[in-house]
Amino acid sequence: MFCYGLSHYSAPIEVREKVAFAPDQLAAAHRDLLAQHLAKEALILSTCNRTEIYTYGGAGPQEPRLRQWLAQFHGIDAELLTGNSFSFQDAAAVQHLFRVVCGLDSMIIGEPQILGQVKDAYQIAADIDSTGPVLNRLLHWAFRVAKQVRTETAIGSAPVSVAYAAVSLARQLLGSLQDKRVLLIGAGETIELVATHLREHELDGFHVVNRSPDRARLLAGRLGGQAHPLEDAAALLPHVDLVLSCTASPQILLRSADLQQGLPRTRGSLLLLDLAVPRDIDPAIADLDDCYLYTIDDLNDIAQAGVQARREAAKEAEQIIAQEAEGFQHWRDSLEVVPAIRRLREHVEQARLMELQRFRHYLQQGQDPGAVLDAFSKALMNKVLHDPISTLRQPCQEATSEALVASLDILFHLSDAEG
Repeated sequence: MFCYGLSHYSAPIEVREKVAFAPDQLAAAHRDLLAQHLAKEALILSTCNRTEIYTYGGAGPQEPRLRQWLAQFHGIDAELLTGNSFSFQDAAAVQHLFRVVCGLDSMIIGEPQILGQVKDAYQIAADIDSTGPVLNRLLHWAFRVAKQVRTETAIGSAPVSVAYAAVSLARQLLGSLQDKRVLLIGAGETIELVATHLREHELDGFHVVNRSPDRARLLAGRLGGQAHPLEDAAALLPHVDLVLSCTASPQILLRSADLQQGLPRTRGSLLLLDLAVPRDIDPAIADLDDCYLYTIDDLNDIAQAGVQARREAAKEAEQIIAQEAEGFQHWRDSLEVVPAIRRLREHVEQARLMELQRFRHYLQQGQDPGAVLDAFSKALMNKVLHDPISTLRQPCQEATSEALVASLDILFHLSDAEG
């Protein structure tokens, strides 16, 4: 089992982007890996933050061969990858994959998107038979571990970004966001990011106001909302549940008087999130009944508390991952004895068939079935035990003799039987 790759921890974006795989390249890349006998089974994971190659059954030193293959496939100098990549083997490779799918190796601890990306990568590899019994078992084991970590720890419960903190706070104060209406003041990246998170909660709709009508229409179109002139913001306040503001305005855009003197509210409590610096919303609004105002500093505090909470949860997750990685390793180690078990079964079966044919002849002659069955069982036992007993009786070094006796005790539980 081997993993070779690059991530945001090991390489800058200038290097990562040179080895990223486009979706339409992945099938050919998997086939090329197998065709060059770099692995019996292979999985390529390529996201904006990482490119990782998981292999099973490769021959020879894996790291230099995979590094050279990755460089050749993308047409770059392999030296560029030296010092910017990492590798893991066997148990360490298993544990690394488990950490990846659980979000412990992500820029944001516990983020759930990576699990879906790994599942997509696995689907591509499985569809072209690039994975086999071992990687199939590994990936399904990894998905189960990710579910266990999500269920048994708080790794994904605490907000760790301003956008996530804004949505979490809105859900906490307004209850379910279903059927809630949102007023967006501004049309920049921050506003759109938070709005994108909000869209997942079956809102009633968005109203977008901005100094630039064109930008307001573009964002409203992407969100399925309505665009309005900036001066309409105050008139919309009675009809919304949540206000999210982030502009570059040097002056206050919403004043306390806009709510005190405006139309009667048709909704319940009003939550206002001011992400702008300098502030867009009059701090005095926080003193009004049923109005809750939070600034960017409040959300940063929530996000930082979330980061600490996830770090604590990550410690619990690491324990789960270590146990499950050990469990998978035990399963994989058991595969190494499968051929020996198969040979042993075939050897004993051959002896059984030979003796069965011989003693069936005695039954056909009319001999006593009980006596024939007793003789058959003794003959079969002698035939099966002949070679092991002969080996034990052969002169050999004391250490070898002790090892053989100990092995017999373990295989047949002879010590237990004597006790």
